[in-house]
Order: sequence, then C-alpha cells, then structure tokens
Amino acid sequence: MSEIKNGFKPNRLTLITLLCSSMIVLMGAAAVAPALKPMSEAFPDASMVTISLLVTLPALAVAITGMGIGYLADRFGKMKVFVASLVVFTVAGLSGFFLNTLETILAGRFILGIGIAGISTATTALTAEYYSGAERVKVISYQSAAMGIGVLFLETSGGSLADMGWQEPFLIYLIGVPILLLALFSVREPSKAYRGESVMPPVEIPNRRRKVALCYVMIFVALFLMFILPTNLPYHMTDLGYNLTVCGLMLGVLGVTQAAFSLLYARSSNKLNDKNAYLVALTLIGLAYCLLNFSSILAIFVAMVLVGTGMGLITMTVIGSLSHYSQAGGSGKVMGGYSVAMNLGTFSSSIAIAPVIVAAGTYFLTFIYIGILVLAICAVFAVAAMVYGRKAKEDRKRAMGQREPSRFESLYDSILIATDGSETGNLAVRKGLDIARINISKVTALFVFDTEYYVSATGNVPSAEDINSLSNKVSKDAMDYVLKEAAERGIEVVLKIAVGHPAEAIVEESAEHSLVICGSVGRTSVSRVLLGSVAEKVARMAACPVLICRKMQ
Repeated sequence: MSEIKNGFKPNRLTLITLLCSSMIVLMGAAAVAPALKPMSEAFPDASMVTISLLVTLPALAVAITGMGIGYLADRFGKMKVFVASLVVFTVAGLSGFFLNTLETILAGRFILGIGIAGISTATTALTAEYYSGAERVKVISYQSAAMGIGVLFLETSGGSLADMGWQEPFLIYLIGVPILLLALFSVREPSKAYRGESVMPPVEIPNRRRKVALCYVMIFVALFLMFILPTNLPYHMTDLGYNLTVCGLMLGVLGVTQAAFSLLYARSSNKLNDKNAYLVALTLIGLAYCLLNFSSILAIFVAMVLVGTGMGLITMTVIGSLSHYSQAGGSGKVMGGYSVAMNLGTFSSSIAIAPVIVAAGTYFLTFIYIGILVLAICAVFAVAAMVYGRKAKEDRKRAMGQREPSRFESLYDSILIATDGSETGNLAVRKGLDIARINISKVTALFVFDTEYYVSATGNVPSAEDINSLSNKVSKDAMDYVLKEAAERGIEVVLKIAVGHPAEAIVEESAEHSLVICGSVGRTSVSRVLLGSVAEKVARMAACPVLICRKMQ
C-alpha cells in the first residue's frame, strides 16, 4: 500500500473502514424506505409527498451542502470531516426512532443528508490520497462491490425491521457506531505534500459544455427514475400481499445488480458510445417499469435486475465521460455539477411522481405509464440518432471526396496505428509500419486510456494528475514496442496517448489520417452483441479506410 509522507501507512483495517463507509453512502437515506407505508399509517394526515421526503430529503441536503463540505475538508482536514460526518450520520439517522412528530423527523433526515455528504466527500478524498496507480483502481472496485452489499444489507434489514414497526428501521443507523470506531483507530489525515507527478495539459474537446450538460441530464433522469422505486415499491408490494422484508430484498437486488454490472462494464475493453449507452439503459429501465405491471414476484425480481443494469450503464458512462471532459480544466466544477444533478434527481422524484399516482389511481397504471413514456422517448431518440448518423456519414464522404492516386503517389499520406499492447495490437503495429514504409507515410501510434477502467459506480473520479500518471504507465510497454519495431524499419513515429472511450477516440483521430490500422478485439459473440466491438465501431464510423488485423488460428 502507498505510504503517506507523514509516516502513516494505510493498512487492511483502513481499507475495511473505507469500504464500510462506502456501504452507507448510496442508499443510506433509503434504508427506511420499506417502512414508508407503516409511517403513512402512523401519520395519516400527511400527504404521500411528505412521507416520501423521509427518503429523498437527505439528497436535497447533499445537493445543497456538498460543495461547502468539500471546502471544509480541504480547509480543516479530511479526517476531521470524516469523523464528524459519521457522528452526524449516526445521531441524525437514529433520531427518527425517538422522535414522534413528522416535522422533527424530517429535520433529522435533512441533517442526515449533511452527514452523508461529508462521508462521501471524505471517503473519496481519502481513497485518492492514500492509494495511487493500479492499487487505487483495485480499491475503487472494492468500493463499488461494497456499495452493492450495502444496498442489500440496508434494504433487507430495513424491511425486516419495518415488519416490527415504523420506528424500528431507524435503528439501522447504529451501523455508524462501529464504522466510527474503526475510523478513529485506522484513519489519519493524509499529507498535503505535493505528489511530484506531471500534470496533463488541458485538451480541446469540441462542444464540451453541451456534452457535460448531457451527462448532467442523464444522471438526473437516471436517479429520478430509480428513486421512484424505494418511495413507492413498499406500497405496491404490500398491496400485492408481500411483506416488507421481501420488499427490502427486491430493492437490494437492484443495488447489487447495479454494482455488479458497473464492475464488469468498467473492466471491459468494448463499450457502447455515450448516446447508445443511454439509449440501451433507458430502454432497460422502461421495460422494467412495464414488468412491474405484473404481480408475480419473478416479474418484480427481473424488473429490479433491469433497473440495476440500466443504472450501472448510465452511471459508468456518465462518470467515464465526465472524467474525460474534466481533463480540459475545471474538474472540481464538473464533478460538483454532477453531484448536484444526481441528488436533485433523487429529491425531485418523490415530488413529481405523487400527482401521477393520484391521477392513475393504482401503482399498476402508474408504473406502466412511466414505462411506456420512457420507451416512447427512447424510440424518438433512436430514430433521431439514425437520421443524424446517416447525415454525418454522408458529410464525411463528401468531405473526403473522390480522387484516384497517380502511379507514383503514396496511397496513404498518414497512417494511424491504434494499439493496446495486446497480441493483435502488436500485429497491427507491424503491419502498419510495413505499409508505411512502402508508401513513405507519416505514422502516428495511438494508445487510448479508458477512464472507465479507473472509475466505478462509487462516483470516485481521478484527478488530471492521476490519469496522466496511470495512462503513461499502462501505455509504456505498448509504446516501447512501437518504437522498437519502427527503429528496425527506419521509420519515425509520433506517439499519442488519448483519454476516453477507445472506439470514439480512434474515430475522432481518424479524421486526420488516410488509413487506420488496429487489431481485432477477439471477444466472444455474446460480449460483442452486448457491448459492441471497438474494431467494428471503428470500421463503421472512421473517416478513412480501416484495416483490421486478426491473428490467424
């Protein structure tokens, strides 16, 4: 593990503390969701919107106070904010067990949100400063898994306690006590010494503001749709005759699926482009809401899996994209906007959905209306994307023009070789250099560092320094191979490292070259169908001819 310069070395207990803290961040506020129906019976004069605020009000507190707590962590120390936030989380969360008026309980829920904001901020910052390089990638992966386990534990436990009474689920916040004790024994303030790593220079990203805004809209929509479930599923399932323990278990399935998919997708070399990812994710969520029109527990289970998968896809795509866009500068503002959009989506879901439930009259109709609306929006966007894609392809063809090379003219003025250091990537390097030597072509070797390997559903986003350091490390072997092969052929090569989705980065770079050469991905047919192939996407979308090198069996 990385040794901190003030003498503190994070150990296994430190890691356990950070993982336990991650467990309570995502759904800490929703732990009492299975008890919403008993609470509405205990406070019959309260509207459904008011009762649902017990789950969503903490998100508003996070959105309002998150940026300020980040400033306090930088000003007074992350360790102090971490410990104070755990105290606030435990006391404010547990207060609902002792309070008897809805107004005071809601006040406690708002304060709970402040504690969650502090825990999330401090955990992210401590992870970033305790660990570096590949070790941090591993820790972040563990955090994503811990969040899924936390959702399952909190929601299932909350459901079991809700069967005992409406106040008992608030006892779940006693989990903050052992985590606080762990923090006092295993966490110390990291050194503020400069890391000494080079900083990646700002990059130009076309339409950056518009792309960032799209990410904000998508995470808002995703959290809006997801948090309709913890605030309304308890009513729906109890009306169907299921107890609140089963309801909590179903919500736990959603969280576990989201975390599991996020882990798998983050480590895949094949990814959908942003717009397709959003389209697939929303389609899955729309289908899930349609499935909730059936009363079968199997249908509800499948619906939770679909929502979890869709949420994982949207979360990973948004975080990966914002990681890339933040390299152009202003990473703090970019991620601050992400936190605000995410928590506003959570908060507004309960307010907006209540009139729909009243108008529909039943949860069956409410869920089917939501599903149909989401699917209809997906259909409109799919058609628009097809039309836009065809137009863009025609524009590229017109821009390229048609001309026949003369007998002595080079077929390819400039060749782009995309490599990832794999066997087929190295094959593409050799073939590309051979073609370049014959055609006396300029050569650029491109390595794309996929930021989604570096992030997960936790929302932890590396700094520019971190990405710069790690991308240089993981690309070194591939680039050394390019230089060795080029030297043997007497060819000069420009080395280039990009950050983002591999297929999109290669396609974007292809506009500056006459030929793109890359290796085949070699994925299974199932993976190719689900996630798409980098090589296939490049072949379809590149602005110049593409040569895909495949190893012969």
